[in-house]
Amino acid sequence: MFQSGETIKDLEIPEGRRLLHDFFHDRRARNLLEFRTIMDCWRLCRKGRVIHFSDGRHVRLETSLGFRLGTRVFFEEIVGRYYYNLVAGIVYGGAVLLLAALGFYLAGYTSKTLVLAAFALEAVFLLLLALITAYSPNEQGGESGMLEAIESLFTSMNNTVREMTNVVSDLFRLISQSDIRQDVLLTRLTEHITKIQSESTHRYTEKLEETNGLLRLFLETSYKNQVELTRQYTASLQETREVVEKLASALRRTAVPQTADGGMEPPR
Repeated sequence: MFQSGETIKDLEIPEGRRLLHDFFHDRRARNLLEFRTIMDCWRLCRKGRVIHFSDGRHVRLETSLGFRLGTRVFFEEIVGRYYYNLVAGIVYGGAVLLLAALGFYLAGYTSKTLVLAAFALEAVFLLLLALITAYSPNEQGGESGMLEAIESLFTSMNNTVREMTNVVSDLFRLISQSDIRQDVLLTRLTEHITKIQSESTHRYTEKLEETNGLLRLFLETSYKNQVELTRQYTASLQETREVVEKLASALRRTAVPQTADGGMEPPR
């Protein structure tokens, strides 16, 4: 069963041919006219890229077959399988019409034109039957291939079952020879898990200690840098204060004294 959204190569491969049969049955139940179903299948074989079903499924085709190969697949899988008997019946009916027209002509009831038309129609029917017969699948070869595929499938299944049986037998033989009980296996499993957890905890502790050491080193370095910056800033402030005091002292010494009446005292 093809899933919706699946992609296959084209309609010539076996999966594509089975999908074409599913499409034919889907359209046959959906369309009222058989001719429309035939044309939908032919169009799909020639240039179809996406197959849509009535139930909502859709399957994508990587490549389209084109006119020549698509028509061949259409005649092999649709016309040859579902309409071969119909075409054969039409050919036999055309032969009956041809014989009747010929008899009426010999009896003098019809003209030569009607007989020629019956011959042409029967020729068309025979040509269609020859075309369908040429593109019809080889049933004997198909049955032989199917039998070979079934035999190959059964052989593969037998080999797989035989290998699985050997593996199970070897497993039971090893268990019986080793005399391993369930509690022993559980104990070993618990010890192994405990060992793994212990190693993981140890590694985590080491990583945590390494991280803490790096953090302490960072804090110590930051503290030292801050202390050094504070000392340098304090020294700079002290030097600035001394310079300001010296400047103020120099200004006081160079200041001109004033007399009591507001005049300026002459220099000494």
